[in-house]
Formats: sequence, structure tokens, C-alpha cells
Amino acid sequence: MTEQTQLPLRLNAKKFSAFAPRLKRVCAGGLVQLDASEVTHSGALVTQMIIAAARTQHVQGVTPEISEISDRANSQLAMMGFTPEQLSEGVP
Repeated sequence: MTEQTQLPLRLNAKKFSAFAPRLKRVCAGGLVQLDASEVTHSGALVTQMIIAAARTQHVQGVTPEISEISDRANSQLAMMGFTPEQLSEGVP
């Protein structure tokens, strides 16, 4: 079963403590699809958390999806040297 999760507007350190348990819970349940269409800020800490979650998903034999990433979040990921595909693959 695929669990779709809407990512918060701002993926920053302040949101980390609230978002981390939620992401861990949905990753334990099977395939995860992360909807990043409304993300306006993507920080490094949450990016690392998404990579870790993707690695957890791979251990379970599934690959999470990052769908509909906003242009702004995509640009911020690119500045950190990442693509949405790399996050889904769990590539550091």
C-alpha cells in the first residue's frame, strides 16, 4: 500500500522535531510517496532525514517517491548538490 505524505511548507530545523516521527511512522508502513508541491524551503537537516528514510525504505525492498516538487524546493536541493531522484534513492 502506498502512503502519500504532504511535506510541510518549510522543511527546516524548526519543523524537524515535528516531522521526523511522522516520516518514521509512514516509512514503517510500506511504500511512501512524498508530495513536495508546496515546499518553499528545503533545509539540509530535513534533506538528510529524507535520505535516511529512503535508505530505510530500500532495506524494506521499496523505493519511496518524491512527487510534484516545487521549483523553489528543487532549486534549493540543486544548491546542495541533490536531485529529487537522488533523495528517493537514498544517495548521500
